[in-house]
Amino acid sequence: MNTTTAAAATGGLTGYVPILKRRSRYIAVILPLFVLLSVYLSFGLTPLYQSTATILMEASTVDQKVVQSTVMSGANDQIEIVQGRVMTIGILKDLIKEFDPYPGSPMTPGEKAQQILEDTQVERVDPVTLKPLQDSNAFSLHYRNEDKERAAEVASRLGKLFLTYNQKTREQAAEGAAKFLGAQAEDVSKQMRAIDEEIRIFKNQHGDALPEYIARNEASLDRVQHELETLQQTILQSEEKEGTLAVTLSATSPNMVTGAGDMTDLATLRTQFALAQQRYTPDHPEVKRLKEAIRVASEQQKTATSGGIVQNANNPVYATTASQLLSTRKELASLRAQVARKQAEAQQYEAFLRKTPGVEREYSDIIRRRTSLQTTYQGIQDKLQNAQVAVNFESEQGGERFTLLRAPSPAKLPVYPNRIGLILLGVLLGALFSGIAVAIAESSDTNIRDVSDLPVLGDALVLAAIPRINNSRDRRIRRLRVVSWTAAYSVAVFFVAIVVIHAVN
Repeated sequence: MNTTTAAAATGGLTGYVPILKRRSRYIAVILPLFVLLSVYLSFGLTPLYQSTATILMEASTVDQKVVQSTVMSGANDQIEIVQGRVMTIGILKDLIKEFDPYPGSPMTPGEKAQQILEDTQVERVDPVTLKPLQDSNAFSLHYRNEDKERAAEVASRLGKLFLTYNQKTREQAAEGAAKFLGAQAEDVSKQMRAIDEEIRIFKNQHGDALPEYIARNEASLDRVQHELETLQQTILQSEEKEGTLAVTLSATSPNMVTGAGDMTDLATLRTQFALAQQRYTPDHPEVKRLKEAIRVASEQQKTATSGGIVQNANNPVYATTASQLLSTRKELASLRAQVARKQAEAQQYEAFLRKTPGVEREYSDIIRRRTSLQTTYQGIQDKLQNAQVAVNFESEQGGERFTLLRAPSPAKLPVYPNRIGLILLGVLLGALFSGIAVAIAESSDTNIRDVSDLPVLGDALVLAAIPRINNSRDRRIRRLRVVSWTAAYSVAVFFVAIVVIHAVN
């Protein structure tokens, strides 16, 4: 008869007490069994201890306007980038050489490195509460190992790898940027030196035809032309003076000394000779003397220079006029030479001015390229100076950096298996199966143990109920059962206790 339903209908929860007492052996067997089994599994399974290092991507404490780093920033990408470069087989092999997380394991170094990757988890966490947070600049590095001390050591070494690698890569990136900018600056400097050499050669080739000398050339041309006009006027005056002196000189006798030593000129001698011919006969000494004097004077006049000037003339007037004529001719020669030089100089300046437009186009192109390179070079130099400051800045960890927020420590409890949860699950399952066993036993029991178990008898009344009477055999059997179950559970508890003590120690 289903006494469970009847008890629930008549007495509520208190109606289950007799049933639990009556079926206590099911509870005593099933519940401890599940509890012991859960305890055994909790401490018998190979435990995994997890050690955690929490790292914070700390922003720079210096304003970017003061010192600008050449290293790209951004916690969202930086953490994944560093993780991808640190958690590699090659780097983890080096870690295994220094500290073996799996001593005695037959795995190769490569397999051990792969195992470290599988036992390691990186999780973004809130830097204050350390709870998982997707958009965070902090992360926890979890590592699991059967040995909690080794777990803590490996987690510590992995954390150091993250810290040192991030710092090293930032320094290398800053040095690389400075080196690149230095190479760029040197390249631009070489181009500038090449253009400077091109400008020097261009200036040597074109000289005063350069556009920077156009004002000077124009002023010089004006000056030379003015000087030419002045020289032309002076030449005209000198030529007029030369003509006058030449005419005067040609009309003047160079010598005025006769045979008798008288000072006269050729015209005077001829006049005297004419008079003497009229007065005297041809053989008269005076006529002969004058004739000889005219001959001598004529021969002296024929000894004139190519310039029409007689050498060694003893006529003071002639000598003075000849000297003035020579001086004037020398002056004219000098003036004409000056004119020739000035004309050549004017032609030179005119040639410079004619060449200047074409030269100016070429020169402007060269200067434009030189100016462009100078601007580029100055910009690179400014960036290079900032990059060199950034190198020192990064070497002193002034930029963004990984900071150890919480150092790893040996775990007190394993992360696997979850001992408390597994034991609670064992208690829950033990209670559940005990209840199921009690319910099945009660529902299949046809014995009448209470008035409620009797069928409906109409108006008939129950006079009395005789309780169960245990004889000595029943009591002996009961004691034997209790002793047997107690011994069995004692052995089980002892065995589980050994497992627990071994696992704890």
